[in-house]
Amino acid sequence: MIKPVKINNVIHLNKTLIMKKVLFLFVFSALSFCAMSQTSEKKVEMKDVRKDLKDIKKERKDRNADLKAGNTADAAKDSKEIKKDKKDLAKDAKGLKKEGVKHPIKRAEKQIRRAK
Repeated sequence: MIKPVKINNVIHLNKTLIMKKVLFLFVFSALSFCAMSQTSEKKVEMKDVRKDLKDIKKERKDRNADLKAGNTADAAKDSKEIKKDKKDLAKDAKGLKKEGVKHPIKRAEKQIRRAK
């Protein structure tokens, strides 16, 4: 509780108590901000993994359609894109494993199936 002090008919508040409360407020607001930012990062990375899986599936369909039509040049381009997406997927999965998510690729596949 802040105790007012009366000096020369003017009320002055105890500065040390005010500073302690401001510091306390600042420290705990910073801690809560850090905690909130950590939880949302996992969600963003899981969303990225799901997006990569969908892209890979779509590009495989396109590649197979190009191969059936005889467009080997387009199929080769799709194969390169698939390879690039797989590298990105592996990188994201590795990061999620470091954050404590078990089997991020399988989990993302299940989430995609549930969304349909």
